[in-house]
Amino acid sequence: MTETERGGAGFDPAAAFDPAAAFDLATAQKGLDEQPFSRLLRARLTAFGDGGATLELDIREELLQQYGFVHGGVLSYAADNTLTFAAATALGPAIVTGGFSIQYLRPARGRTLRARAEVVHAGRRQAVCRCDLTVLDADGTERLCAVAQGTVLSLDGPAGNGPAGNGPAGGDPAGNGPAGGG
Repeated sequence: MTETERGGAGFDPAAAFDPAAAFDLATAQKGLDEQPFSRLLRARLTAFGDGGATLELDIREELLQQYGFVHGGVLSYAADNTLTFAAATALGPAIVTGGFSIQYLRPARGRTLRARAEVVHAGRRQAVCRCDLTVLDADGTERLCAVAQGTVLSLDGPAGNGPAGNGPAGGDPAGNGPAGGG
């Protein structure tokens, strides 16, 4: 895969989206796998489509903070990526996170972290999504540990101006989202 295909120099995610091509769970997982940080966390998409997405990762010692809970940064990563993948079901893959907020409800302890997001509203250029983050215990019991809400922006803005006239890529400078990396 070339640097351009991976989203490097000269990458135009809007031009890369072929609406006739299938954008399904397997394709979305490939997009997730292109993100080095997602590979580091060993994240996986377990559902994608119909206005929603689910991301899971196994909880292991490297993802904990000093009190033995899943680190808030890991929860934020899961919320950000899942919100963006849910939005991709409505806007296509050429998108970036515009912003999100997260509320931590209880310490995340368990075997698996699961983030489920759904599109609340989608227009032509942005989608608002919400996400529930839960942990699964060894017996399969699921407990809510955080909730998040975010806005995702389409990169299909005015030519060369990005979603909000913020330069060539616009949106999230970190490159989050299916097209940008998170």
